[in-house]
Amino acid sequence: MKIFILAFLLSLKTLGFAHETYFSFAEMQYDTECNCLEVTLTLSAHDLEAYAEKQNILSSTLEKDLENVAHRQGLVQKIILAGFKIKQNRQDIILFYEGYELFEDGTCSFYLRSDQIENTDLTLFYGLFMDIYPEQQNKLNYKKNNDQVVYNYFVFKRENTIEL
Repeated sequence: MKIFILAFLLSLKTLGFAHETYFSFAEMQYDTECNCLEVTLTLSAHDLEAYAEKQNILSSTLEKDLENVAHRQGLVQKIILAGFKIKQNRQDIILFYEGYELFEDGTCSFYLRSDQIENTDLTLFYGLFMDIYPEQQNKLNYKKNNDQVVYNYFVFKRENTIEL
């Protein structure tokens, strides 16, 4: 009986530290006033911090690096924008960093915007974290008029064509 209780307690400790899923969510819409894309990318702050540490990008903690303009720019360029890319007519669409928020639920949101683009199809690569976490799943909600179109991204499917 003591062995059973010990095994049970040890399994609780292991389950408590398990990280079963890796995910991020993006919301994107085409703004007809500026003819540009607006993107909100939400991900686990813990996953971002662990990824940045593995890539030797983090100089301190995630929170401190996000407060420092130069370190934040490195995180955004080397991780966020490397894992979320848009092309239109085979040309890269440059996304500009607009801001970020850290939330108490352990998530972090990054706000991005493009310059003026055409209102035609585009190709979106959303492979954020997939080079290290093969379990990573990313989802994009594209808001079009009053509808939403959902696109899923997996290790084996990192790109989708999106009709603006």
